[in-house]
Amino acid sequence: MQDKLPLWRRIFKAVLAALLTIVLLAAFYIAVIMGNPQEEESSAITAKMDQPLLTAMASPILIREPGQLGLLLEHFPAQVMAAMQSPALTFQQGLCEDVPFEDGIGRRITLTYATAQGAAVTVVSIYPARAMTLIPKGDYIISGTAGLSLTGLRSVRMENASTIRLHAQGEDALYVVTLPRLPASELRALTTTLQRHHGE
Repeated sequence: MQDKLPLWRRIFKAVLAALLTIVLLAAFYIAVIMGNPQEEESSAITAKMDQPLLTAMASPILIREPGQLGLLLEHFPAQVMAAMQSPALTFQQGLCEDVPFEDGIGRRITLTYATAQGAAVTVVSIYPARAMTLIPKGDYIISGTAGLSLTGLRSVRMENASTIRLHAQGEDALYVVTLPRLPASELRALTTTLQRHHGE
């Protein structure tokens, strides 16, 4: 009896995780369709749902200089969203880390920048593209305002009292950009500095 209890817990946890992923995927797609029906640039993009999980890295990789971005790209099997060199955003640091997902390993790269006013901007790339549960947690609610395009991808805009968060799903990865609450023109100026880069 004692041996069976952990098995039931594992089964229950797996079922809950699967249900949560399905619910998050459904909510994400509904929000994208409702939030940006007029944008067709990303209508043909479909996330891959069969991407293999990864072998664990020896340890997380932390960088402090933008010229070291290649060290992170080498360990990420999809395109990484990052800001191009711009006076609007100053690079602070980057972190590539393994994260448990399903029965294996996913991966997340978090790049941190500062605006000219000193506000933080974070750009997160997540592998695999189906890993909705790896989106960083926060007290955000879906906004009634359409999300800005992120490197040609539709985004869902979420907000809390102090920041705006844009979620976008590409073919191979998920992307989450967190920005200070700014006028639309300033937000657009910041997001247009973003590009997707591949390690190869």
